[in-house]
Amino acid sequence: MIVYIINIALILIWGLVLLHINPTDQKKKWYCTIVAFQWIVLSGLRHATVGNDTRQYEIHFRNGIETPWEEVWSNFWNYLFNGLDVKDPGYFLLQKIFQVFSTNYQLWLIFIAIVFIGLMARWVYKYSSMPDISFVIYSVLFFMFYSLTGHRQTLATALIYFLGYEYAKNKKFVKFAIVAFLAFVLHKSSIVFIIYLLIANINITLPYVAVMAASSAAIAILGKQLYGPIALFLGFDESQIDYAGGGAETYATILTLLCIVSFCLYPYISKRRRDAKNLYNMIFLTLVSTLLVYQNQSFMRIQQYYSMIIMIIIPEIVNTIEKKYRFIGYLAVVGFLVLYFLRYDMTYKFFFME
Repeated sequence: MIVYIINIALILIWGLVLLHINPTDQKKKWYCTIVAFQWIVLSGLRHATVGNDTRQYEIHFRNGIETPWEEVWSNFWNYLFNGLDVKDPGYFLLQKIFQVFSTNYQLWLIFIAIVFIGLMARWVYKYSSMPDISFVIYSVLFFMFYSLTGHRQTLATALIYFLGYEYAKNKKFVKFAIVAFLAFVLHKSSIVFIIYLLIANINITLPYVAVMAASSAAIAILGKQLYGPIALFLGFDESQIDYAGGGAETYATILTLLCIVSFCLYPYISKRRRDAKNLYNMIFLTLVSTLLVYQNQSFMRIQQYYSMIIMIIIPEIVNTIEKKYRFIGYLAVVGFLVLYFLRYDMTYKFFFME
């Protein structure tokens, strides 16, 4: 537990030094780089017992060394063109390519951490007005899956979310299609992010908000009829999904309230952000997927493709506070997150510790 607390403390200290004392764009870039390095170290150098699936992925990694290239490539090809039901063959193909250079599982963990954290830090640098709050949010609400547990969905999210968000926002459809394909073969659940491409640049108007509200209500009412076939297709047919944060319903309630507060503050945030419509269309998808979580916790995995937008919107909510009281708002947000984190009962050790 102490390792995670030290990590959060350093995120706040670097933020005070680099972001709040004579801030510059170069300092912001250095800040994001330093914090990214911290998380790459924690994720990449973790022991195989840290994270629910780390040991299981290690077994797959060891087995992959002995798997013939012909089998790996055949599974990938047949999955794409012959409809063979193979689980995420792109991940195992990427793993096999990596094993040409190294068969060390620890280096594979470092590679995954560099891809995910590197792209996330770039995204935070470009779109967050308060990167320290953004990274604390990640270190409390999202790290347990993306930095300690997931492999396949972690890599898929790095591509479809942190790059796909930018390409959808800027209408770079070819680049979006490329990252969407790569993400899909890594983890087919990433296909849900294509919905964002369809609505990313719709203007936020009163009629549109009314449609959003009606859609959200329909999801809340019809969710039980929707989740079965969708969850089964995406491979999330289990009845419960454990999630960092003391229960899916608690987390879903927090997200729902955040979405509602965000929409109430749209007139203020839209004056600050040229990309407000892009942010708010992502928030809408976060709200819809969150309502599905109340019906079945399996949808936590789908919600994860949208909900990281709170790393960007919460700093904007803080910035709506009058300047002389803004630091109080900052402390309130950070304080709540730290207290929320202290509810966890977690241990950490590096790979060299027995």
